Amino acid sequence: MGSASLKICSANPVDLQAQSLSPNNRIVGYDLARAVALLGMLLVNFSVLLGSGSSDPIWLDYLIEMIQGRAAATFVVLAGVGLSLLSKSVYLSEDKAAINVKRLTLFKRSLFLLVIGLFNFVLSPISDILHFYAVYIAIGACLLTLPNRSLVSLALVTIASRPLVLTGFDFVKNWDFNTVANTGIGNILGIVGHFLFNGCFPVIPWMALVMMGMWIGRRELSDRALRKKLLLTGIGAITIAESLSKVGMYLLSSAQHGRVLEKLLPLFQIVLWDSIPLFMISSMGTALIVISLSTILADKYSNARWIRPHIAAGQVTLSLYVAHIIVGTLFLKVIEMLEVELFFFPLWGTIVFYTSGLVFSYYWTKRFQRGPLELLMRRFLVFRGPSKIPSQDLTKEKDVPILA
Repeated sequence: MGSASLKICSANPVDLQAQSLSPNNRIVGYDLARAVALLGMLLVNFSVLLGSGSSDPIWLDYLIEMIQGRAAATFVVLAGVGLSLLSKSVYLSEDKAAINVKRLTLFKRSLFLLVIGLFNFVLSPISDILHFYAVYIAIGACLLTLPNRSLVSLALVTIASRPLVLTGFDFVKNWDFNTVANTGIGNILGIVGHFLFNGCFPVIPWMALVMMGMWIGRRELSDRALRKKLLLTGIGAITIAESLSKVGMYLLSSAQHGRVLEKLLPLFQIVLWDSIPLFMISSMGTALIVISLSTILADKYSNARWIRPHIAAGQVTLSLYVAHIIVGTLFLKVIEMLEVELFFFPLWGTIVFYTSGLVFSYYWTKRFQRGPLELLMRRFLVFRGPSKIPSQDLTKEKDVPILA
């Protein structure tokens, strides 16, 4: 296991494409995609924070169910994109020292997000994705120079291995279905299980989305033909996955089938909590659609007034993400004390917070290049950093955040 990891981390870069030094439209497109993903996660997380006492109409519950997991998947794919963009300077380099310095920077980034994520996890165990993000980035740092084909192959293997995990691991052992929260992480094995298999966004299979994002980040999305291919691929992935799910659910739910086939039924349910291959394929398709459409819109309307606040929000998503959990949790605690019934809270709460976030991020980024938490992370990255890290390298990172 250890030698295999060392081989992956030290693999020489193969078939990696060099990227344009100033792909402004592409980077802005990623910022816009990040803002869209944030909007979806607000709607889902505000619904989760509200809990089972919600009296929302059926159409709103259906909308939230459709978005659930897909917005998070787009975030995770964009994390992989960010990994590739941050490390593009060492893609074609055989300088092992430079590669190791880049990895060290990413490991520090991972540590920072882990601390922030655990704080969020205490407030809302089911809503936080940052502590999983931290693990994704740490693993991704070891895969920086992995060849494109190997990235795609490893991503597919990771997705395909999920059913084996479901059959060999007691997925629901420590879950409280009243809060949909994992409570059994009080020991080392529980913590490992939480991150790898049993959490809301476990490494197996969610790391596959990071690897696909890394593959996308190595492509030149200023190429319109490539954007269309990604868009069509995303539509095709959703169509195939959803169709297979419906057909499989219909056949396996028939009364004629025995108990053995009935056990296969969960493998065709496209739900977040199981993260089966069909769900991963469908959510990956959603991410491809969001990213391709965002890059197309950013390319066409980059100077339009309406798009600038959304791009700014995409540049400070770490601050906005943490803020929405803190604000949402405190607000709902007050409402609970007052015993007030909240109607349509996920919807109007999302609109109010996102609109406020647009205004804040637009004026904040006019004065500062990064959001509040993004600036704090920047300080952490350079604090007592090794002298080998060139200042020019850190300067380039301002335009290619991994969530932040």
